Amino acid sequence: MFQRFKSHFARQSATPQKSSEQQPEAIRDSRGYFRPQSADELLATSLRRQYLQQLWQNTALPEGLYQRFYLAPVKQLLSRVQQVPATPEGNWSGSGDFADLTLKFTTCAVRLAKGHLLPPGAAPETQAAQSLLWQAVVFWTALFYHLPLLQHLEGELDDRHDWQPGLWTPDRRFRFRFRSSRPDLSVPLNAMMAARLLPEDAVTWLFLVPDAWTCLTLHLGGHSSSVPLIDELLQEAAGQVESPLLKPGNSAELSDVAGVSPEPGQASPDSPLEMAPASEPSGESDTQTLLSLFQSGHGSSHQEKAKNHHHGSKFAKQSVSDKENVARKDNHNTLL
Repeated sequence: MFQRFKSHFARQSATPQKSSEQQPEAIRDSRGYFRPQSADELLATSLRRQYLQQLWQNTALPEGLYQRFYLAPVKQLLSRVQQVPATPEGNWSGSGDFADLTLKFTTCAVRLAKGHLLPPGAAPETQAAQSLLWQAVVFWTALFYHLPLLQHLEGELDDRHDWQPGLWTPDRRFRFRFRSSRPDLSVPLNAMMAARLLPEDAVTWLFLVPDAWTCLTLHLGGHSSSVPLIDELLQEAAGQVESPLLKPGNSAELSDVAGVSPEPGQASPDSPLEMAPASEPSGESDTQTLLSLFQSGHGSSHQEKAKNHHHGSKFAKQSVSDKENVARKDNHNTLL
């Protein structure tokens, strides 16, 4: 049974599905309302596809779980922010810059985390077993990092109903502007946005490791991480992308990271961003834990397992990418 699930989520050698080279321009009518675009349309720029390609190359998740835990929240977020800028002025004030900033920052943070063993200070066998989960924690904290910027925006649909960028996808033409003052809310908007983006299965996975759950929820509450290394990685990524949320005085202390484009305007849309050589994270043990979690939800009897044995054998023969084989080999050596 496990082999059938494992084969179903096995990483494939193919890259994520490509979209058209050029993104259709957001159509704005004479009243200033934009046409809402789908997530696939919003991701159809060369630069954004390059960020997704780098994100895929820097995770050891099987493709099915990558689609569910990484790509799905990215698409949901982009469809909910559409073409809004990140700031009213500065480097990230252009149309669609919130999406560009979020994708670039998230890719950078995930790549930086790849060079570290998480959680720091834990036993090697614990790090090997939990590596995929902690890498996912870095991804989610990075994806949610700039959500507070959306609290400064307010939107309106063409039927005069309100629209809050980041909370839901507009179903009709919309326009937006920066608020004159930040709304006074008992629950910060960014926490609500993050809660709506986090996959339900991810919550179950996080609860398997309470320290990981605590780390993520502290970030969502605006507090320092229970794992200081993750805060350091996020700050370093913020310096790399010139984030508007970069804490003063930290940018000069951040070292350059190979393979991450230092300026938003310096990445060529026609050539892939440079990739820094790094060892593939080990994740076989954690993958088995995660896949067994999904297996347990099916409640299959021994009879059902026997019924599906033939299909499981067929799926087991499917090939997996060289990258997964390397990850398994590295993990085997680590455990030895």
